[in-house]
Amino acid sequence: MLPIDVSVLLYLWDKRTFYLGPLEEPLQLSQAAAMLVVSLDGPLHIYSQQSEVVCRSALLPAGLELSVDTRQARVAVCYLDVFGEDFARLATRMAEEQAGVLFGLDNEAVCARHFDELHRSSAAPAQVYAWLDSLINPQQIPAAGFSLDPRIVRAVSLIKDDVSCNQSIDYLAAQIGLSVPRLIQLFRQKVGIPIRRYRQWHRLFVTTAGVARGLTLTEAAAAAGFTDSAHFSHTFRSIVGMKPSTVLAHPQRIRLFAE
Repeated sequence: MLPIDVSVLLYLWDKRTFYLGPLEEPLQLSQAAAMLVVSLDGPLHIYSQQSEVVCRSALLPAGLELSVDTRQARVAVCYLDVFGEDFARLATRMAEEQAGVLFGLDNEAVCARHFDELHRSSAAPAQVYAWLDSLINPQQIPAAGFSLDPRIVRAVSLIKDDVSCNQSIDYLAAQIGLSVPRLIQLFRQKVGIPIRRYRQWHRLFVTTAGVARGLTLTEAAAAAGFTDSAHFSHTFRSIVGMKPSTVLAHPQRIRLFAE
């Protein structure tokens, strides 16, 4: 029997974001961050590049446009770190690839059972983060062949430092010591999406974190640089794939945490 008081867990950390609960409608996604999806109750139906992928677990790269239909099953969704290290680790453990979708995690049955336990117990954020760490990097060693680009790390840091301000790409490029075309190219190469798309994604993170800390949705969205609630709602749906009301409108049904 599922918890009566909490049906959705939504936990936000600086490195990862995690959702665990049912999805009442298909996700229509334009991927702003790579994510791992594991269904607890039945197969996922993923539509990408005019193909259908049916699976229980999938790794979705940033920049991919797709639809995910869970048929109202509960799912664990982990938005992975922006620099791609989580994705690099998990990619080697997926059995197949089709239409840009990697699927068939090597221990998906164990993962589904563990996520089910976390959901039924309304697990605390520290428990969930520890499990995600052990799932993504069980040996706690650096990812083979992966390295961070300090210039892109700096660009992301500048965007995060003043989320409500639209620092121009010219400004970012000057601070990093790159030409504008090179910064645009390198950011897309390393992060998987354009700078503007990443800025929108981070603003959603900041807005949701503000709600978790007690702000109203309107206050949190304004503090993150959204011009109005319609702007926030449109961005939320286009990036997260669902209406914000699906997640945030029923606080009694959600355990929301931000760090």
